[in-house]
Amino acid sequence: MDEDVRLVRVVPDPECVWCGEPVSQLGTRTPRRYCQRSHRQRALEARKLGLPMKKNRKPKEPGPAPAALVRAQEDRQAALFLADAVVRTSVDVPPPAPAVEDEPLPPAEPPAERPALPLWEDAEIGERLAAYGIGPDGAPDWDKRLEYWEKKSSGPAAD
Repeated sequence: MDEDVRLVRVVPDPECVWCGEPVSQLGTRTPRRYCQRSHRQRALEARKLGLPMKKNRKPKEPGPAPAALVRAQEDRQAALFLADAVVRTSVDVPPPAPAVEDEPLPPAEPPAERPALPLWEDAEIGERLAAYGIGPDGAPDWDKRLEYWEKKSSGPAAD
């Protein structure tokens, strides 16, 4: 046996302390413990806070599919819209009073005739509106209004 046989120890790559992925040891003298520098930092922070490493944590439960989330949101919005519409359109109606058959209703009184009051207390406003053909009671005087607009449409006045 004159050939030199080189013995090489075959050991599986160690796991990353943070995530549990295999860490390559090629080209290193000292063994690496982390697969990335950021995992080294995360492991340091977790140790300081007393939290478990990522590889030791319970796996998260899978959430609903995105389509199911969209559908749930649409259903929620539709329910809120419907509830709002019901609130906006509902009217509180008191229960009807029990009918009394022996008492007839009193006859309705005719509305009292009220005198027409002037709309304006200020005489100047009344005069200015009278120039437009509007009387003190607010009713238009059509002849004066027609005269005003004919004068207005005939062109610029030479005042």
